[in-house]
Amino acid sequence: MQQVIERIREAGVIAILRGNNPGRLEKRAFELVNLGCKAIEVTLDSPSALDIVRKLSAEMNPEEVVIGVGTLLNIELIDDCIQAGAKFALSPVSPPHMIERCHEKGLLAIPGVSTPDEMSEAIKRGAQIIKLYPSSNWELDMLSGIDTPWIPVGGVNQYNIDEWLENGAFCVGMGTHLCGSDLDCDGEDDWGQEEAQVARDIFKELQRRGGVA
Repeated sequence: MQQVIERIREAGVIAILRGNNPGRLEKRAFELVNLGCKAIEVTLDSPSALDIVRKLSAEMNPEEVVIGVGTLLNIELIDDCIQAGAKFALSPVSPPHMIERCHEKGLLAIPGVSTPDEMSEAIKRGAQIIKLYPSSNWELDMLSGIDTPWIPVGGVNQYNIDEWLENGAFCVGMGTHLCGSDLDCDGEDDWGQEEAQVARDIFKELQRRGGVA
């Protein structure tokens, strides 16, 4: 799991793919990788999520892109996630036994916490990375002295990503603000030019600052 942790750090941002159009999600994943994305999360509340994870894991270079799942609420899905090729699993909360079960099976667990008490409990249970969710619940002074790596998710955008990364974030997670607002739409229309440019600029900046290896 240490290698996965390092890959996430090098990525700088996890692209969070959530939507009701599986074909569009798959296509967007490849578009993001072409822009420089190194870490992709497919949320399990998206239709055919594990089929998408399986396809991305099979077709993308595992030395260049690390694939995981998100919105893991049912720990009975852990084996299915691993079989599909997921290397990490995020959750908006910290479900009972998620951390322990994932780590027993070699899947990096990234539980979500919304308060310092929840963070302390997750760390006690063995969390090696913490998801701050939603990020708006957290002020930077609440994170001083925290040695466990943390990833803000929910509300991270092109305007505040630098502030998070410059103030201790191990990585950030970004959904709509990076991956686009069209992932629920029918059809296979091209990614909107303005949103695609935002993503392009984010990856260029990460490469400039060394956040993407």
